[in-house]
Amino acid sequence: MNSAEIKRKLLHLVALCIPFGIVWLPRPTAIAVFVPLAGVMVAGEKIRQKSRFLQGLFFRVFGTFVRPQERHRITGGTYFFIAGAFCLVFFDKPVAYTVMSFMIIGDAAAALLGMTFGRIRLSSGKSLEGTLGCICACLIFWAMFPRMDFPVALTAAVLTGLLELVPFQIDDNLIVPLICGLALQTWVGW
Repeated sequence: MNSAEIKRKLLHLVALCIPFGIVWLPRPTAIAVFVPLAGVMVAGEKIRQKSRFLQGLFFRVFGTFVRPQERHRITGGTYFFIAGAFCLVFFDKPVAYTVMSFMIIGDAAAALLGMTFGRIRLSSGKSLEGTLGCICACLIFWAMFPRMDFPVALTAAVLTGLLELVPFQIDDNLIVPLICGLALQTWVGW
């Protein structure tokens, strides 16, 4: 595993400000912060993609955190903020918090453990060890910061791990929390 990938995954931990903001801020305040921020990030991405100068500046500053294929598309970080805004608006706070934090923790654990220890390859090309690491990391996080009953958290952890295996056409930072959140919101019936 290269150091750039490790840095990208460690940056995920900074993104925990989104789920913690969802939980700790009053809902109207959280919406007033995260929805416009997601909009500003999308606008910034579009402006960056059209300006050679801004594109160069962006990659000089954030180059180690950005994959080369994100040069001409929205970055995974922006998709994550979009997902946070949608989850906050459409799901109850415990659901939004859980799916966003599990996406951050689970994705980082799956990548780091899968790249380091992954030996058993699944049909998706990802490893069983990474998937199990995703599920376990989500449950460890839940044990430290629970917001839902264990059966719901277990379901969310397993669903997050399984959805990470699917090669979606849309960035997984957007689609995984939305699918998982929809499933939890429907099941729990908040």
